[in-house]
Amino acid sequence: MAHWQAMRFRAFLLALPIAALALHADDRHNAAQQAWQILNKSLSGDSVHKREALLAVATVSGRNTLAVKACLDSLKDKDPLVRQSAALALGEMKATAAVPALKQALDDTGEVAFAAAKALSEIGDPAGRNLLITVLEGERKDIKPGMMTSAVREGKEKLRHPGELVFTGAEDATGAMFGPAAIVFPAVKDALDLKGKGAPGRAAAAAYLARDPDPDVVAALEWALNDDNQFVRLEAARGLGQRGSAKSIPPLQPLLDDTHNLVRDIAAASIIRIEDRGGAVGRPVIGPVSTMKAN
Repeated sequence: MAHWQAMRFRAFLLALPIAALALHADDRHNAAQQAWQILNKSLSGDSVHKREALLAVATVSGRNTLAVKACLDSLKDKDPLVRQSAALALGEMKATAAVPALKQALDDTGEVAFAAAKALSEIGDPAGRNLLITVLEGERKDIKPGMMTSAVREGKEKLRHPGELVFTGAEDATGAMFGPAAIVFPAVKDALDLKGKGAPGRAAAAAYLARDPDPDVVAALEWALNDDNQFVRLEAARGLGQRGSAKSIPPLQPLLDDTHNLVRDIAAASIIRIEDRGGAVGRPVIGPVSTMKAN
């Protein structure tokens, strides 16, 4: 008898998901409508509430037309922090329909333009590449000829003072420290601010450039290995582990003697990654660049 009851109970459990789908479709629809009422209330509120709502909307798929429209509308907001948050959200959502609007946002104010460039990189569009390279360049004068020279020239027409950008808004706020290094440096924003003006932006630019499919960005990342900030060197090294080839190993080797242990470790791991694929050129990562919140 107990065996029969157990079988009936298991059958009941297996039927639950099907019953829920069949019986509660209207309830789910009503819940979704209520959810949008909540989000729309925040999206029509003050700047802080708008940015909080956009942070939430960023977790929705870019296939959701209402979510994309909410971000596109916010991309026209009078507050640049809201526009910046909207651009970052569209990138996180992989909203391909937003590419034309994000390209227009490249002509917005510095922080918004940088956010749009990062979003385009998330989506896989190269239109923001020159802005990313310009931010990576910062105030350095030893610019590599060729692609970087022309990119910086064009990028500076839009970013008058790339080294002075203030990175705020949404979860991507500081634009600094990505991936597992976040665990080691919980106060990364303060550390970066102390160690060099514009370093958060340069670290972010290196991380996002590693996603660009153009093979020429490898040269930009190799160049960034000589940055005076440890976090920029770290991101450049990590990016080369993903994108570099056998030719990237010699530029990485000096970092094995870096004064910062994590930079040495990341450089070592990147060399191993390149060797593991036989020195072949790596492909861009599919998916968003992971960021951390600064404390």
